[in-house]
Amino acid sequence: MRPLTRADVPVLARLEYELFPDEAWSIDMVLEEITHPSRDYVAAVDEGGGILGYAGIFLAGESADVQTIGTVREGAGIGRALLDWCEQRALEECAESLFLEVRRDNTRARKLYERAGFGEIGVRRGYYRTPEGPVDAIVMHKPLSRMTPPRTA
Repeated sequence: MRPLTRADVPVLARLEYELFPDEAWSIDMVLEEITHPSRDYVAAVDEGGGILGYAGIFLAGESADVQTIGTVREGAGIGRALLDWCEQRALEECAESLFLEVRRDNTRARKLYERAGFGEIGVRRGYYRTPEGPVDAIVMHKPLSRMTPPRTA
């Protein structure tokens, strides 16, 4: 894992379009996100430094929000490692809660979040816009405790 930098923006923007074609962030949005003072972004990299996945978190006092998690290899544990990083980063900032949104039709991610201790707390109807029509976002929450640190990969 390493922090994302301005030099990563073109690669990240390309990955956004590959991984999230319906709601990809533009290159300007990626730059704004990774340079925002209340957000932290990290990349999971291979031995050669290639980005295998990335995650971002918005830190806001007693709560934190997972902004994104994207991986190029499903089933390799990268998503779980990135989620663990988000949780650890939130704990470092003394957050008591971690929130995220996930597409209703993203079963794989929803199962990952449930296994990690997240519970569904709401629905944002039609939040994601796709060529096939709107897709709901499931809002999930996990209370954080300094007594039970996140699982490490």
